[in-house]
This record gives sequence, structure tokens and C-alpha cells, in this order.
Amino acid sequence: MQDPQVSNAITDSVQKAIQEKLQTALPDVVKGAVLGAQQATDQKAHDPYRTTIHFLAGLIAFCLAVIAGVFNAFPNPPIDTGSVVYRMFGGVLAWISITALVATVSALIAQLRKYRYRVKQKRGDNPAVPWKLELVLLMGVSTLFGAIAVAYCVRGGVAILNGDAELIGMLKAICTLGGI
Repeated sequence: MQDPQVSNAITDSVQKAIQEKLQTALPDVVKGAVLGAQQATDQKAHDPYRTTIHFLAGLIAFCLAVIAGVFNAFPNPPIDTGSVVYRMFGGVLAWISITALVATVSALIAQLRKYRYRVKQKRGDNPAVPWKLELVLLMGVSTLFGAIAVAYCVRGGVAILNGDAELIGMLKAICTLGGI
């Protein structure tokens, strides 16, 4: 081993064996990795529930931020609970909480439907693509409840701007904001 010619011969033979092994084994490993990545990409491309679930997750996060903001906005110590501000906060809190609940249930339904869809895909069945109306309803119903919370914000905001003691109607609030 101390002889440089013997050491070089061993090193050369080991390097040659490693290179031969890599030439035969490496393409299979690379091919498997590429195919695995391609399959994952194909599954994402053929996942009709993906955008719906992302939308609903974002809506839930937004609702939780609004709920935390409303609780943080309550004055400390509390003031007269009959004020327009409290009624506005109460309306926003109630409707945004309902929105979070509906969005959570919708996300659960979408996730269960996605799971069933993916199981059928893996079995080799050709699962039926969901109706676009189903996906729109899962997102739209949650958004509708959120719109009611926004309406409370508009009504309460205009009432506060005008110094009103009561919440005003939505049409009147929009007309007032529009200068009509």
C-alpha cells in the first residue's frame, strides 16, 4: 500500500468500479425522481378542489384576523353598550364568526370531496370532475355571510361619521358616502 503504483492502481480500480456503478444505477434513480415529480405535478394539475380549498383557508384566516381586531377594538374600560359603535362591532363580530364557521364547514366538505376524488384517481377510476357550481357554492355561501359583516361596517361607519345614534340603512349609507 505504501508503494505509489499499487495505491494508484487500487484508487483507479475503485474509481472505475464507482463510475460503472453510477452509470448503471444513476439513470434509474434520476428517472424515478423525475417520474415522481411529474406524477405529483400531474395530480396538482388535475385537482379541481385545490383553488377552492386555498380560497376557503384564506377566508378563514381573514375572519380570524377580523375577530381578533374587533375584540381588540372594544374600549377598555367598557362604555355605554347602547352606542352605535357597540352595535356595529356586535354585528360585525356575529356575522364574521358565522362566516368563519360556514367557511370551515365548506372547507371540510371540499377536503372530503377532494379525498374521495384522489382515492378514485389512485385506483385508476376516472372520477367525475365536480360541477363548477358546486365549487362556486362552497366559496360563495361563505363570502355572502362575509358581505353581511362588511355591510355592518359600512352602516356603522357612516353612522359614526354623521354622529347618528342608530345604525342607518345600507342604501342610505351608500348614498351618503356617494354624496347623493
